[in-house]
Amino acid sequence: MKIIVYIFLFIYSLQIFSQKDSTYFRKEEIIYDGKLYRKHNNYLTFGPGYSSSTIRTDLQKDLGIDFNFHIRKIYFQTGVNMSGNQFLSNNNINIVFGVGLRKENHKNNFAIYAGPTYYTGVIGIEDSLGIRPQFYSGAGAYISAQAIIKLTYDIGFGIQPYATINTKQIQAGIKAVLFFSGSYRGPKRNYNPNVRQYK
Repeated sequence: MKIIVYIFLFIYSLQIFSQKDSTYFRKEEIIYDGKLYRKHNNYLTFGPGYSSSTIRTDLQKDLGIDFNFHIRKIYFQTGVNMSGNQFLSNNNINIVFGVGLRKENHKNNFAIYAGPTYYTGVIGIEDSLGIRPQFYSGAGAYISAQAIIKLTYDIGFGIQPYATINTKQIQAGIKAVLFFSGSYRGPKRNYNPNVRQYK
């Protein structure tokens, strides 16, 4: 219950933050390296990583993908993280949906998200009959951060640490991710009506 209250307080603080700046212009563009880019853009991160869990002794290998989108100046994240003893195998899946803050410029992209997660997985239980699978699922909470270095304005790479907490386990890890945004609008033209001064 405390986790849910904290999530709602976090979302409420983001709404207050977004209302302080009323200069939002949905189609705003910037010029960088002779090309046009949309300032308010959606982006995708995906990649492999490693995590540890309170119910497993081995280091887990992760694969995850997250779609990060915005409604006005508030950013949201939805994605899937799969972990297992090997890459592409899985014993735990987290489906996440979060709200967060994003700071972007022509060199970097930083973001932090928090929200609920749905998890499902399996663990081996040893008893008198041997080792048998025990399946589990439920809801919990997660937090995730991103630190991206850009190669171009809309392509980059970086790290994405994360943690999830629920009644079954606490899982924490870090992924090496690729970053692709939908900001590219084409080459600079003589007249660019949506361009504002780039700071």
